[in-house]
Amino acid sequence: MENTQSLVDGLITWTDRLVPDRDRAGELARQLRGALADGTLHPNQPVTRSTLDAVEAVCHRTARHLTLELHEQPGEPDQESPGWPPQTRREVISRAGCVRSVQRPPGVSFGELRIDGFDDSEYAGPFLHAAFALLDGVDGLILDLRHNGGGAVSSLAVLAEYVLGPEPEHLATVHYRDQPPRQWWTTGGLTHLHLPAATRVALLIGPGTYSSGEALAYHLKSRGRVRVFGARTPGAADHVTPIRLTPQVSALIPEGTTIDQRTGTNWEGRGVEPDVPSVEDADVLARAWLTD
Repeated sequence: MENTQSLVDGLITWTDRLVPDRDRAGELARQLRGALADGTLHPNQPVTRSTLDAVEAVCHRTARHLTLELHEQPGEPDQESPGWPPQTRREVISRAGCVRSVQRPPGVSFGELRIDGFDDSEYAGPFLHAAFALLDGVDGLILDLRHNGGGAVSSLAVLAEYVLGPEPEHLATVHYRDQPPRQWWTTGGLTHLHLPAATRVALLIGPGTYSSGEALAYHLKSRGRVRVFGARTPGAADHVTPIRLTPQVSALIPEGTTIDQRTGTNWEGRGVEPDVPSVEDADVLARAWLTD
């Protein structure tokens, strides 16, 4: 039967292979070994969901995005990183490219757009473009990312271009351990489907804003284009990849470090801070600001 020791051994092996910052990978290994030594983690404890929660709590001191999943059916542990499986057109269409709602409330001049994740822009693009068309001519926008758990950077870039404007913008560079860095830009391909520079944008964030959802909030805020309402986000800035560590357990392991082009840093462990803190009435405050 698998135990905590075998799980920790697998984690240390893979983080040492993938985490771009070798010092950070070393710190993660030290914390895991220290937790075994001081009794925070019990080496011979069988792997259960509570075991994974305890290991995650140690990992999150260094890598907020590292998460573990327990499988009912055993599988073959990965020897090489398999990468993410490609999305299918059918699954993206089934959730309308994560476009949850588009509204133009009666009696006001602003619109509201809720995006609950980022699917591959190859399939999600038509849904995003349709949302932008429905919002054409608004004098203000509420962009709701409070339930955005992240996803494909390609759609993040489309949303960023919609808000920032038609000129190509270097958003961030992602650094890896053993491959060249990758730059992420807006493309300048939306033509007329973007907000005028004078249009006010209220951005809603909270604990449910995660990963690439946080990235969009961070990039827009660092460029001074939005006013941010809500609560601080969790602080998961890494690009992660799925790895089967043991027959029973899979993990999302950090493989890329995102660096915002404007700030030279990211939101890892700190999250994105709102300009107007609010736990429950962020949307009310945003609407008041847009109509002020």
